[in-house]
Parts: sequence; structure tokens; C-alpha cells
Amino acid sequence: MRSHTVAIASGAHVHLQYLGFIIELDPTDTIMRVVYSEQTAKCGSIAAREELHSDSTGCKIGLTGEEKGRTQGLRESCDSVRAIATKIGRSKNVVFCCLSAPNEYCQKYANVNALKLTEAVKTKIYNIAKLPNIHTARQVQAALRICGAKPIQNLTTIIKAVSDTYAYRKIPACPPLTLNRKLKRLAWARHHQLEQTNWAAIVFTDEKKFNLDGPDGFHKTWVERAADVPDVWSRHSGGGGCMVWGAISARGKIHLYFIEGSFTAAKYVSMLREDNVLNRCRQMVGPNTVFLQDKAPVQTSRLVKNFMNDENAELLDWPAYSPDLNIIKNLWGILARKVYEGARQYQTVLELKFAILLAWESLDQPVMANLYASLPKRIFDCACLQGAYVQGNRDQFRFSMAE
Repeated sequence: MRSHTVAIASGAHVHLQYLGFIIELDPTDTIMRVVYSEQTAKCGSIAAREELHSDSTGCKIGLTGEEKGRTQGLRESCDSVRAIATKIGRSKNVVFCCLSAPNEYCQKYANVNALKLTEAVKTKIYNIAKLPNIHTARQVQAALRICGAKPIQNLTTIIKAVSDTYAYRKIPACPPLTLNRKLKRLAWARHHQLEQTNWAAIVFTDEKKFNLDGPDGFHKTWVERAADVPDVWSRHSGGGGCMVWGAISARGKIHLYFIEGSFTAAKYVSMLREDNVLNRCRQMVGPNTVFLQDKAPVQTSRLVKNFMNDENAELLDWPAYSPDLNIIKNLWGILARKVYEGARQYQTVLELKFAILLAWESLDQPVMANLYASLPKRIFDCACLQGAYVQGNRDQFRFSMAE
């Protein structure tokens, strides 16, 4: 017990609650000395009242049994809600809720004996969260019940306990890499590390589909807090679109081709022949140009292989399921951000093609140079990870804490 000096307005009531007893003092002086527990009482400048809080949740406890009895008695005496709140030293909302439903009142409030978030509880939650089959806060909650621990009703308590170690992140998508595919990627990465491959002599090629309604995934934009979020179209199959094929080198972009209809081996060979793509690549890069094609069915067809042999084109052996090593995939992302900047959508395919061409022409050589400069590190990371996916570590996103 400690002694406190409390300044109280003349005629005001001091309302204290300690160990279930209500103490009301009607002061006659401006300054008076009141002895009370600092942990269970709190004085204000206008009306000193007690506010009891739960140690675990910080939520105010409802009216006690004695306060409820006094409230109902004062109500039977025809006192108003405001007058009752003043006399018992509680808020009008608390009094109104008690009088509106006295039987159901205080059922949803926190209990003073609720589970406290102590270091021991945090450790138990953290140990369960580390288990390989636990991915969400709800699974941690269920595991606590199974192991016999005191249950935690609020999922936010679990999230708070592990917030210093885990964070909510989107799990990045990666190709289905089996053990055999990882071994092939590892052998490929070690081979190019030993050979010290000249990546500047390699031309990267790939195809990309653009939709009229925007890229696949979420649409996000900055808006004022009081403003409405703008609507975006959502049509079947993205409202249609177009497919492009591109080729880049360390010295800059080489060619962009719009594919009409489905992408077949015959169309691919026709494009390479009519647009003289291979010779244009040799003119920009040099006579020792190496062409990179992923393992798409079109590019591995017999027709395409025969054409490449006739043209004496040297092809780079590429491991399957390796989009993380293909830098033109990153270029498509840069291009898509330019095309769909500001959550832009398109009505016609012609309008979309025009926007793609403008974005393609805006790409300068330093963009390609930065992408090519990242190749040695990608190869090194692939070798260090034993052929695993290199664009993002999946282990750090394992625990999503989704409810």
C-alpha cells in the first residue's frame, strides 16, 4: 500500500475499488490524502474512478457483481444512465450495455485469469511454430490444445508471440524440381562455373503473353484513404490478348515479334527465316553467337532442330524447369510494369500491341547489361543450393501466420 496525494474538484466523488470493496469519499477540501493501491486504482482530474484491466489482453473488465447490483438498483429508482454512470464512476456505454441485457452482460469480456503472454508461453508457441507441419496461427492454436497447454482463444496473441522471428510473406512460386532435375541443374551450373562461360556472347529468347485486362495476379495502386478504390475489369481469359517473342543480348534488345494465334513450330521457323533473326543476332553480338532456347515443345521440335542445323546456329544446352536462370523472364516483368502502369487496361488488341511496342522501345542497353551482370551470381547460387530454385529462399516464407 502506498500513500498518494490526489487533487479533486470540490464536491466530486472519489470512486475506488479494491479487493471487491467500493469506497466513496465526498471531499470537503480541495486537497485530501487517500491511501489506495496503485495497481488497482486510477484517479482522474474531474472524477477519480477505477479502471481494472486484464494483464493478458489490455481490455477493460466489465462491471463487477456489486456494480451491476448498484446499477440495477439506481435504475429502479428512476435514475438516468448518465446519473448512474456518474455515481458508480463508470462510462455511460458500460452502464447502458448492462441495463440493455443484464443476463448476457459481461459474457464476452476478458477474464482476469486469462492466459498471460509470458516468456514461457512465448517459448511454447515458438517451439510449436518451428515444427515442419505447422504453417498457420490456427494450426498452432490446435497444437496447443493437443499438448494440454492452456488454450489461446485469440489468434493475434499467437502472431504477436512469434512476430520477432516470423513475418507474413507471400510464398514465391517455383517450378516442380525433382531430385533428378536438381542434379541436372547442379551439373549444368558447375560446368559453366569451370568453363567461365562468356555470357555476353549468348542471346536469350523467350515468349510472353499479355492480357487486355492486365497481368495475372493482384491489382494494386495508391489511393487516398477517403477515396473509393477504382474498379478494374475482370473478363474471361483476361479479355483476350496477344503473345510476343523476343530476343535480347548484352548490347541491347534485338527483336520483338507478335505471334498471331497459337505458337507452332512452323510459325517459329517462318519468323526466324523471314525476319532474318539469326543473322541480326550475329551482326550485333558477333560470329560466335550462342542462342538460348528453353525446353518449350515448339523449340524442341524436329522442324526447329533441322532449321537450326541448316543455319549452323550454336545452341546453349539449357536445363529443364529453370526460369529462374533465364534473365529474359525478368525483362518481361519490367516490360509488363511499363505496359500496365497505373493499373491500365485495354479495350482492343491493337491498343495493347501499340503499348507493348512503346514499352519495348523505351528499354535501353543498361537494363540488359544489369541482367547479364546477374548471371554469374545466379549460377553460383544454383551450385550452392545443390540445384534448388535460386530466386528467393522458400524456407524463410514457410510460416505464413495466416488465420
